[in-house]
Amino acid sequence: MIGCERSPGDVFSKAEEAFNTGNYRKALSGFTQIVTKHEDWDRKNEAQEYVSNYALKIYSRAETLRNEKEYYASVDALDYIVKYYTDLDIAPKSQYLIGDVFSNDLKDHSEAIIHYKNVVIKFSGSREEPHAQFMIGYIYANIKDKKVYDPVNALKEYNLFLEKYPDHELAPSVQFEIQWLGKDINDIPALKHISS
Repeated sequence: MIGCERSPGDVFSKAEEAFNTGNYRKALSGFTQIVTKHEDWDRKNEAQEYVSNYALKIYSRAETLRNEKEYYASVDALDYIVKYYTDLDIAPKSQYLIGDVFSNDLKDHSEAIIHYKNVVIKFSGSREEPHAQFMIGYIYANIKDKKVYDPVNALKEYNLFLEKYPDHELAPSVQFEIQWLGKDINDIPALKHISS
């Protein structure tokens, strides 16, 4: 709790400070306190905006942190959404973005696979599920790191993709990946120009 005896301005400042330092629970408590106990305060609408769209505010903050190369702080913000806003559409999107941060920014592909699998397991039926399933196979097939490179698992994950989402827009890419699984880029006619 941010403090019942403080002025709404102090409470709002402390809530903003908590939000900007990643203490999302404390921040929400402060904004909620303003909305419920300081109805006549002139900036109540700002606090209400935080409360009403809190998950979206955190998601936007996570994107900003990622752009600022504060990757772990971004992951923490996204993880907060996944934990406390599971029923919102932004939760699977957040879980997927955690996988992207680990894969693309932190280059921790083992961890990325874990988070992509969490999309498939925890958010079955979401828009992000097929994309996460694709990324699991893609990492196994294409990241030449001994921790994750595993053509056998790649084939298994790609076949699972085709079984679950045969008409998905990524299905042709999965079929292409399967056709050339384990081949060097120079052996793939459609990609020869990339390595030249």
